[in-house]
Amino acid sequence: MQKYTSISIRKRLLAMIILVTFFLSLLIIRLLYLQVFAGPNISSRAYSQWLRDLPLRASRGNIYDRNGALLASSHTTFDIYVRHADIVSEQRCATLLSSACGLDYEDVLEKVQKRGYSEVLIVKSQEKEVVNKILESYEEGIFFTENTTRDYTYGDLLTQILGFVSSDGNGQGGLEAEYNKYLKGIDGLNMVESDLKGTTLSNSLSYYVNAIDGLNLTLTIDLRIQREVESILSAARLENGAKSASCIVMDPQTGEILAMSSKPSYDLNDVPRDDIETLLNLSKALPITDAYEPGSTFKVITTAIALNEGITSKHSYYYCPGYRIVNGVRINCHRRSGHGSQSLQDGLNNSCNCVFMEIVRQIGLEKFYRYLEAFGISTGYNLDFPGEGKGVLMPKSLVKDGDLFRMGFGQSVTVTQLGLINSVCAAINGGRLMQPYFVKQISGESGVLYEKQPTTLRQVLKESVSKDLDPMLNEVVSKGGGKHAAIAGYDIGGKTGTAQKYENGAIAEGKYVASFMGFYPTDTPRYCVLVVIDEPQGAYYGGVVAAPVAKSVFEAIFKVCETPKNENAEEQEKLLEANIELPSFVGMTLTEAARKITSMGLQYLTTGEGTYVKDQLAAPGSMVFEGSVVLLMF
Repeated sequence: MQKYTSISIRKRLLAMIILVTFFLSLLIIRLLYLQVFAGPNISSRAYSQWLRDLPLRASRGNIYDRNGALLASSHTTFDIYVRHADIVSEQRCATLLSSACGLDYEDVLEKVQKRGYSEVLIVKSQEKEVVNKILESYEEGIFFTENTTRDYTYGDLLTQILGFVSSDGNGQGGLEAEYNKYLKGIDGLNMVESDLKGTTLSNSLSYYVNAIDGLNLTLTIDLRIQREVESILSAARLENGAKSASCIVMDPQTGEILAMSSKPSYDLNDVPRDDIETLLNLSKALPITDAYEPGSTFKVITTAIALNEGITSKHSYYYCPGYRIVNGVRINCHRRSGHGSQSLQDGLNNSCNCVFMEIVRQIGLEKFYRYLEAFGISTGYNLDFPGEGKGVLMPKSLVKDGDLFRMGFGQSVTVTQLGLINSVCAAINGGRLMQPYFVKQISGESGVLYEKQPTTLRQVLKESVSKDLDPMLNEVVSKGGGKHAAIAGYDIGGKTGTAQKYENGAIAEGKYVASFMGFYPTDTPRYCVLVVIDEPQGAYYGGVVAAPVAKSVFEAIFKVCETPKNENAEEQEKLLEANIELPSFVGMTLTEAARKITSMGLQYLTTGEGTYVKDQLAAPGSMVFEGSVVLLMF
């Protein structure tokens, strides 16, 4: 019995030792885990319990134009906080802050008295003068942190392109959003040791982490041209009562965007944040985002394709009876009485639809689509800008002959303004489709970190095509429908465009898009200009509405870039003189009016239906130059 008891005690002792050893092992393992593996995380959490931090905003990078002119910058402002645990007198604190910041006393007092928070924000983005006023009568418990406020040097300029920033300094739209990660920098911190209530500990340590300022952007935009374009567009929109007026100026050789604007817009220093619908509408960069039917400006692309395929030339002849019957459907030329027999050059000058219906028929659907895709019409260009839109091509399987014929003169196909101008640039620069872009350089304190080089996306056309096409488009301006864009002493090429608008799949009565595409010089183009006037009131033809606006843009470019006139300036000046006085054509039939207009060396367009002319543009008594277009209204 004694022996049995001795064995039992030893077993219990052994079990106890094993149990104690097991728990000691668990304790050691737990301590090892807390010290070695979880230590950094626990230390960080501990620090967060006794450190109070206030942010130090990094200064957002500047934005410059191509010549170094400052477009957007930031200056230091201050956010004002209170720490309730450090406040000596809530009433004195509230009185000081409300007086210095121009705030309601009761609202400030409510914030000052708020408990349960270590810091409470009183107001953001205060100027240094306000801070100095507070410091003159400083009360315990008031703290300041540096912030930055965005300044746009020219306010209502490049509104949609630059974009703006949110209250926390992040880019909202435009280049501010596209390049936000480069512009914003890295915020710093100002930390102090405090107790559980948030009271700063005596003899506490302060930790200061410097902010890293953002990088700077240098754009392709030329401020001198941009300012002129914006002023011209604002005037054109008001003069024509238009829904909007847009313009792009691009270097065809590089793809650099020298100017871009759409009116109406708003002041970037006074963003309408309280009216979201207005803000969204006015923030859209229409030349980049929205697609539209281009009308006759698209004939430049159709011509370039036909020249590249060798199926037409300047001296190829076509016949225009005023319409074409396609699968039983009548497709009209804009001159319903017809242009008769004419060359390709005449067809461009007169913007004859029948000529381009025949040309696109010869090109064929497969080839035509292959070229349009090569031009990037429906794919875009990977522009360094958010929300780049794309044109729309009908699925080939759904395209009827009538659709193809309309595409030849710019209907039944949509493009963005950027897509159209970039495609035309390829047609006039030797066949190279360039990648358009806004940002030339990204730089910091250490110098240039990135520099964009012009990029050829692909060779779309043979170089010889531009040598044939450019002088033909020059004649459109010097003798044809683009004469309102002509400037004596400068060889400008171009093409007008007028397109009807559609709503819910039907033609929108009385709504048109007038446009003009032009370039200079015609031998080696350096400036390509597209002007689009959306829904002008009254006159709506591109040659009448948009061409004069483009002329103003070219005149501004020549002035600011100090471009000299050519040696034929005096001779061209005489050709462009308004030397024909218009009689009245009101009450005449189309046949009578047409005979008289053509005998005077003028051209005519018609609108409306009827037997007799009811009105005309230009008005009787107006002085016009040879080759001008008279609009007859029935």
